[in-house]
Amino acid sequence: MIHRFFQRVSLVVLGAMCLASVQARADVIPTLFNTGVDSAGAVLPGDTIGDPHYSLISVPGGTSDIRIISSAGGWPIPPYMADNTSSRWIGPNNDADLTGPVGTFIYRTTFSLAGFAPGTASILGGWSTDNNGLDILLNGVSLGFTTPFTSFSSGFSPFAISSGFVAGVNTLDFVVNNGGLPTALRVEMSGTAAVPEPSSLALLAGAGTSALLLVLRRRRA
Repeated sequence: MIHRFFQRVSLVVLGAMCLASVQARADVIPTLFNTGVDSAGAVLPGDTIGDPHYSLISVPGGTSDIRIISSAGGWPIPPYMADNTSSRWIGPNNDADLTGPVGTFIYRTTFSLAGFAPGTASILGGWSTDNNGLDILLNGVSLGFTTPFTSFSSGFSPFAISSGFVAGVNTLDFVVNNGGLPTALRVEMSGTAAVPEPSSLALLAGAGTSALLLVLRRRRA
């Protein structure tokens, strides 16, 4: 009898948990940004120093400060892809042309999944680089995405991320190789994750309370 009783209690709680998961809704991750935009997602002017959402965490030499460029400044746009209203090119602020030494540059952006279920998160995007992109890392783990050596003129290379997220702050690193002269990165992406509905949480809490009351009543009986 006791064994069957606890089976029923478990089924009640499990059912509530399943219903709660069904009622969770997907929402946009608001702290995920393209390169070269402000907090509202609007592109910043060319020659702006610093990107509010990206930083150069590793350089082979020169400055780790970031400069944003636009076609108004001329070369290297073109041959770099032209401007649009979604993103800008960013690179090391050694000069107005984003010149950097040969070697590997790592750009980092962070975003928060506070209030989201990290196991439900996903990101879709594209990246373009000068020269080739070597890898994208999520929370320090290689995802294996790359771009060709002349990516800067051939367009965005797509990437999709559906696992490896953690609760709270996450890091996304873009690893770029420079073969000489200018070097830069451009990223456009968006992400979603599930947000539990308040009604779902209340339902789950109510199921747990009901189960506890049943246990107490059986003990008294």
